[in-house]
Amino acid sequence: MQGLLEAGLARLCGDEVLTVGAGRTDAGVHALAQVVTADVDEGARLLGDPQRGRAALDALCGPQITVWRVRQVSEDFDARFSATARRYAYRLCDADAAPPLWRHDTWQVGAPTLNEAAMHAGAQSLVGEHDFSSFCRRRDDQHLIRRIDEVAVRRSQPTLLTVEVQGRAFCHQMVRSVVGCLLRVGREQRAPEWVGEVLAARDRAAVGQVAPPHGLTLTGVAYVD
Repeated sequence: MQGLLEAGLARLCGDEVLTVGAGRTDAGVHALAQVVTADVDEGARLLGDPQRGRAALDALCGPQITVWRVRQVSEDFDARFSATARRYAYRLCDADAAPPLWRHDTWQVGAPTLNEAAMHAGAQSLVGEHDFSSFCRRRDDQHLIRRIDEVAVRRSQPTLLTVEVQGRAFCHQMVRSVVGCLLRVGREQRAPEWVGEVLAARDRAAVGQVAPPHGLTLTGVAYVD
């Protein structure tokens, strides 16, 4: 998606444009509220008339991307490093049959019905600042201490659960690993307390299954006003 956006910006601005997104997402992960910064010439069509520039960029990017808004920001603003919080949602369907429109953004795990109360209870062990080595795919010498401000498991429809996670920053595969861990609790293969044990282990092998990317969506990014 970043490539499509940069190609559209290049056509609109007449030169190569590099972008920085608020959240890095694995291939197959969706974003409803991605924020992107890019350096463009002040005389570019994109800034001369932001509303017309938005419409033109939206058309150039094609149906996979919607450009909601274009605005000029201060030079010290960075979509990634200026963010104070990011919110992700992961959708799970615990039925043997699911609506066709869910197939691109929901992991159909099938019956039996998941115990969302146990999943929510177990997830609370992750709130706060911790070493999330068990839940992250390490890149080089990257430190894996992160802070989760909120995590909740809710059933919004009879066969649809959503795992919502909010924090300032996440490491590679962190949310998907959390969901994979919680799934075992929801299937009552493990007690809610097991999530805390996985966290304390600081061992990538402890978490087990990593949820597939298509069920995950970046739903919001916050900045200081």
